[in-house]
Amino acid sequence: GGSGAKMGKIALLLAVIASAMTSCGALHTEGLSQRISSAPTLAMRPSQELLRLRGAGPKKTPLKVKVATLKDTKKNPVEEWWFGYPCVTRWWFALCCITTLISWDKLPVNLPAQSLMLYWPAIIRGGVWRMLTTFTYFGSVGHNMLMEAVFMLNYSKSMEVTYNGVRAKYMWHLIINCVALMTLNTLVGLLGIGMDQEDGTKVPGIPFLAQPLLYSIVWIWARQNPETRMSVFGFFTVPAVYFPWFLLGYHCLMGGGLNIFYLMGFAVGHIFHFLNALHPTTKDSGLFEAPKWLADLMPVEKGFSGTVGVEVEGGAGEEDAKKKPSAFSGKGKSLGKK
Repeated sequence: GGSGAKMGKIALLLAVIASAMTSCGALHTEGLSQRISSAPTLAMRPSQELLRLRGAGPKKTPLKVKVATLKDTKKNPVEEWWFGYPCVTRWWFALCCITTLISWDKLPVNLPAQSLMLYWPAIIRGGVWRMLTTFTYFGSVGHNMLMEAVFMLNYSKSMEVTYNGVRAKYMWHLIINCVALMTLNTLVGLLGIGMDQEDGTKVPGIPFLAQPLLYSIVWIWARQNPETRMSVFGFFTVPAVYFPWFLLGYHCLMGGGLNIFYLMGFAVGHIFHFLNALHPTTKDSGLFEAPKWLADLMPVEKGFSGTVGVEVEGGAGEEDAKKKPSAFSGKGKSLGKK
């Protein structure tokens, strides 16, 4: 009897366990069915998703990486300033600075200014560099030298841009003016004009011709742009054709007297302009065209073609002046620094 009771209890326990397992299986099956039913079917998915699963969907465009080039890099202010001037002008300015520095007596090693001036006996003995340094020396380091150099930068640039990047032709015209100035300087020396030396001797003529060369450029530019109005200190304007004479008068009023630098530059500039632009025979000759070797050495420079605008005052010649080559942008050239 006792054994039968134990067997009955065991049978009852197994029945309870089986019932519990059946309930858990039913709950698991029901949850799985709900998850399957809640998941979207392939038929319900978008067409792009189907294409993606099949491997035929739209491919993602790879990101383009921009590689930095030299064109993308910006120039520093010094480079922008340096390359803002045409080739001949900027290198003339550089030679002026070098010539001034190598003759500066404040440096431990320097050359005396007398070794840079135009002196034909020294040139014949081998000092041929004097024919270059006489046109690149504006004086010792100081305010006057700086003003002359800046004056040269502005006017040489104004003149060079009218050549439309043909720097060989501008260089050739400068060489012609230099030869003319050295010839005229010899005649001036024969008149007894010269520079006294410390030893009592006199160097005939003008030893440094950088300023006469600069004023010859001013004269030529003024003749090419006669109707352009030049602003003087912002108070009044003068026609460019009279501007060189205004510079000479201003120099006299400031106590400089009748400077021969101006007169020599004006004379050479006038002769050059007459032969190059007015004389019927010489203006069409090949004298003022750059030789082939110089043209090959200095090809056309891009970026400096055309002319720079200039403000023209009202008057009868306003329209004509706007059509002429001009040299200054904005309101003209101020004389406050000269």
